[in-house]
Amino acid sequence: MKFFRRAETVVRCAFRGTVLSVPDTERMLNSCPEAQRGRLGRRLKKIAADREVWSVHWEKARGDALRPHEVIARLRLNEIVVELASGQHGVLTELLVSEGECLEVGANLAKIGKPATALTRSQKISEMLAQFASRHHLDVERIKNLQIQLAETQQLVGQLRGEILSLRARQAADYLGGRHAPWSNDRKFKRLKQEFSKHFHPDTQAADDAERKRRERVFQEFWPIVERIERS
Repeated sequence: MKFFRRAETVVRCAFRGTVLSVPDTERMLNSCPEAQRGRLGRRLKKIAADREVWSVHWEKARGDALRPHEVIARLRLNEIVVELASGQHGVLTELLVSEGECLEVGANLAKIGKPATALTRSQKISEMLAQFASRHHLDVERIKNLQIQLAETQQLVGQLRGEILSLRARQAADYLGGRHAPWSNDRKFKRLKQEFSKHFHPDTQAADDAERKRRERVFQEFWPIVERIERS
């Protein structure tokens, strides 16, 4: 019988300088895409401090030339994979740990030296353009995610406005038709408040950071309106 396996959370950390080391939690979270940051944070919290040891798996060997964005090594712990990438041109001059060795946060993994030959002006320009393109791609992805979240929020806002207008119309019709029953309307409005709070209060259901922020925006915008209607 095959069991489902939870998807791994992959985060890439770029390193500059002369030493490659195991990054700490803050650096991992800052390097993680926003959409996966909440899941990574929750998985890291579940790991006890005395068990936070990462197994090392090398992608490069001693003496290999390094280029920007190339993965030098991968660290694994439970369902978390940390890709250690080169942030600049260089050479992997010395490996300080062996394949599969387990290390704690902050431990040094390797030493990195300067490239064997100096970069030409055109190579430097190419590197700068590649870094700019990579940052631009990340910015475009973030903008797309924000646009999707905004569209979903606007749709929810429209639905809530329709519900409030419909409730007002029914109340007005009851008054004009002499069918006003205060206790009935109060009971319905109380139910509406409960349903609204259950679906949009940020603390009522488990959610990632993006979903929680979306709920907060909707709740902060409409809860004062609901309370104002209740007092009227």
